[in-house]
Amino acid sequence: MRAITSLFEQRVRGVRLIDLIGLGLALAMIFWVCLSKAREGEDIKRMNTLDQQIVEETTAVDALKIRVAQLERPSRLEALAKSYLNMKPVEAAHEAQIDSLSEISHTTSRPVAVAAPAVATAPADPLISAGVNKPAPVAPAVTAAPLKPGAVR
Repeated sequence: MRAITSLFEQRVRGVRLIDLIGLGLALAMIFWVCLSKAREGEDIKRMNTLDQQIVEETTAVDALKIRVAQLERPSRLEALAKSYLNMKPVEAAHEAQIDSLSEISHTTSRPVAVAAPAVATAPADPLISAGVNKPAPVAPAVTAAPLKPGAVR
């Protein structure tokens, strides 16, 4: 007990030793808090830049989703199929009845070569005209022999 009380009574150049220890600890704590605040400020700046990047990326993703929706429009795909692949909707004469399915499955048809109509030269889609998706050369269309009414190809 005497050692502890002597610590409070010892003096260094007229100042008690315990006061110097307390002052040193207080200065160390102040220095530590300043360093922590400086690191926190850098972390906040970094988090703000990351938040900004997230917002920009989200905006870009939304723009890409809108562009995909525009490119997948059925009317656009139908127009491209008509102009580049010479496709057309199925005619009513090519639909089959349920009763004739067994007959159709047993018959075989022989393909007959028919010359394909001329392909449109000016693309209607700006992506195709920019050279993004150039279509492959179209081969002559091959069609089967005429079908019976109610038959399916």
